[in-house]
Amino acid sequence: MDLGTLVLYGVFPYVALLVLVAGVVYRLWSWLSAANLTGLYSVAVKGYSWGFGARLGEVLKRVFLLYTLTMSDRLLLVGSALFHWGIWVALLGHLSMIVPPQQLGISKEMHKAIALYVGGSAGVAALVGLILLLVRRLVRPDVRRLSFLDDWFALILLIALVALGNIQALVIHPPYMETVAPWVQSVLMGSPRLDLVAQWDLATKLHVLLALIFMAYVPLGKLIHPFSFLAMPTLWKSPTKLYGYLLAKLK
Repeated sequence: MDLGTLVLYGVFPYVALLVLVAGVVYRLWSWLSAANLTGLYSVAVKGYSWGFGARLGEVLKRVFLLYTLTMSDRLLLVGSALFHWGIWVALLGHLSMIVPPQQLGISKEMHKAIALYVGGSAGVAALVGLILLLVRRLVRPDVRRLSFLDDWFALILLIALVALGNIQALVIHPPYMETVAPWVQSVLMGSPRLDLVAQWDLATKLHVLLALIFMAYVPLGKLIHPFSFLAMPTLWKSPTKLYGYLLAKLK
């Protein structure tokens, strides 16, 4: 066992998990505990009067239908839809490395077929969506001027991560259920099996490493946005009241 393998696949997974969980909890706490919130999400004229069910439905619509993006440009809408739906399906398939498909009554042959055709299609859709988002960021001057290092880093990281996943699923076909899945389970059990890492090909090692970097980076940048729905003031708090000149005009 070399030191690099120990650090990257024996220690770093716990660092990434700790940063992910602690970072998300901290960001949520800071949002929910902040007083006198201001910003785009907190500006409203008419207060919401709906109940919990309606608010939950609104969150689900924003997450799964992305209907708020219909007010933006076509590249953003199509690219976001392809990426988000593709990555959701792909991540759902990754759960098989934690819960063996045989426990759900799915045979190995069926699982391989689902991973190849459904997972592969989802991965390609996600990659196409990311490329469209990259093209949009490159060709639109207004978007490029508002792009910071965080935007470029997150986009390139995701493209590399999804591209490697597609190479694995559609080209290499590594025995990940026999090598990667037991490693994931061993990490969650607190005793990572580094002997399995030695059996991985280079693409698998890079894919897992990028996934760990992605997990650790989520709370540190704009990739935290999936969790921001839980703290939107327009859903859970009274809207900002307007005072001064504008209020006088409204009266």
